[in-house]
Amino acid sequence: MTSALGEHASVLVLNDDPELAEELGSHLGAERRDSDDGGAVETFAAAPDGVDDDRLAGADVTVVVDEAGLERVRPVDRVGAVVAYVDDPTGRVATDPLVDAVAGSREALSETASWLLARDRRSVARSAPTRTPSRIEQLNAGMTELAAVRSVDEAYRATIAVAEQVFPGYQGVVAVRDGEWVEPVVASSGTPVEDCNRVRVGSGVAGRAVQTGDASIAPNPNPESRFDTVLTVPVGDDVVFQLASDDTGSGAEFDDADRRLAELLASHLEETLDRIDVTETLRAERDRLLALFTNVPDPAIAYDYVDGDPIVRQVNDAFEATFGYEPEAVIGESVDDYIVPPDAESEANDLNEQLQRGENVRREVTRITADGPRHFILHVIPIHLDAANAAGYAIYTDVTDRREREETLRRQNERLDEFASIVSHDLRNPLSVAEGYVDLARETGDMDHLDRAADAIDRMDELVEDLLSLAREGRSVGETDPVSLAAVAREAWSSVDTGGATLTVEADGTLEANRTRLRELLENVFRNSAEHGRDYPEDPLSVRVGAGTLRDDDGEEVPGFYVEDDGTGLPDDADRVFDSGFTTEESGTGLGLAISERIAEAHGWTAHALASADGGARFEFRTG
Repeated sequence: MTSALGEHASVLVLNDDPELAEELGSHLGAERRDSDDGGAVETFAAAPDGVDDDRLAGADVTVVVDEAGLERVRPVDRVGAVVAYVDDPTGRVATDPLVDAVAGSREALSETASWLLARDRRSVARSAPTRTPSRIEQLNAGMTELAAVRSVDEAYRATIAVAEQVFPGYQGVVAVRDGEWVEPVVASSGTPVEDCNRVRVGSGVAGRAVQTGDASIAPNPNPESRFDTVLTVPVGDDVVFQLASDDTGSGAEFDDADRRLAELLASHLEETLDRIDVTETLRAERDRLLALFTNVPDPAIAYDYVDGDPIVRQVNDAFEATFGYEPEAVIGESVDDYIVPPDAESEANDLNEQLQRGENVRREVTRITADGPRHFILHVIPIHLDAANAAGYAIYTDVTDRREREETLRRQNERLDEFASIVSHDLRNPLSVAEGYVDLARETGDMDHLDRAADAIDRMDELVEDLLSLAREGRSVGETDPVSLAAVAREAWSSVDTGGATLTVEADGTLEANRTRLRELLENVFRNSAEHGRDYPEDPLSVRVGAGTLRDDDGEEVPGFYVEDDGTGLPDDADRVFDSGFTTEESGTGLGLAISERIAEAHGWTAHALASADGGARFEFRTG
């Protein structure tokens, strides 16, 4: 085997892995010795940035393992072919137009390099031979023709061309099974294929060879044929190679040497057909995988692990649309740097460790998209399960809407639980009281008992009204408009029995709010101060309202408004004042402040209970 550059074949591996180059060279060298070719194979491994242009240009075969190697080869005017040695036949390296062949294992890489070196021999100018080559040498030389073909038809024609060189005294034909028939497809130049008869499977020497798988040398059963003896060799299960000697006397009888050479040629044809079949299968599989990856409706990436980071090799259109990054921006970069939130870095590191161990991962995660944080089911598939991995695929299925529906349903269920608790407990008490006093009135005739029953019914009416108000909270507040805090506060104050308390508006402000709902919020806060802010109803109480700049829990300035009083202050368990049903008075419903908080949340505000400067209660509503 002579390379395109001379007596020695040259294979360059653009990866600093001497072990790979040594193994590849050993395999190729042994193969060349077996083929009676005295030439040697030189293999050389180097990082892409550590090899000069002369070596790149002179290599018969250049092996690349990543995009860095591909880019190093691209500008060089080369003699030889390029092989992509990668796990994924659908990746950017494998599908680059510069690549002549793809190999996914070391064995496949050796076979592919051997085939490419053999193919190159056809284009080499040779000096005149000093002796007539033997038939085995001619056969070995012809094997390079078979190794170079890329289609089944080419393989059949190359086989007949080799047969004409090795068996010049005979006529050759290749026949292929088609259903119940064995059809001739290619014949030697002196025999038109149309003149070759087809036979049924099981009949004639070709039909029996297909059926039994046995080679034979037998007289031609067709008395009208000009060929008197036929050497028949099956090729796999569906192909037959035949040599025929004619009746002109120019062809000698077949001997054992003819049979061995014919069987050797047939075995090379079978290997070629198997190689073509595998290549076509891999190509079709690669195309299907690429189409699946490209057209999957969810965002997807193909990645490689480099120093523990998932480096993007390829993204589909859905990834670009969802996350807002063009492929050029993220390919070659760690996907975690672009879409993992800062508070999820530890989680992402755990995922990477699992995947590199070959574990299939399916987990709900939060990732940063073009529209802000969203929730996804992340399904990551490593190339090899239960083994150390360096590559894989990740698919992101958006479940944000589902999560929001689940959260809404959760809140609704919590509210239903609240209502059930209040109805079963708080309404039952005044109802029992009313029933008891009505019974007493019937038994005693004392109508004063009915007054007490009416009080209990009023208490029930108050609870029902609060429950209906609470049921509305958490929904949309409807249309909002700029409203004056001072004006709404005075309206709310006038509708509450404040028992002689006074209201002072310390600072007016304009709020973007639903006027009716804001008034309801203030009414409940005012009522809470009037009912719980003093020990006795006749005690003085001052309530103040103001809008402006507040401070959050971190001391940062935020906009908002407040209501505070100079009363007795908050209870010891002040963190519960906004809970439904919480009250410090036996006659209270425990719903007023809960309603105010729900109204605030419906506006996008937050409610907070604090101690005022003079020891009373202060309620802040932070609007920004």
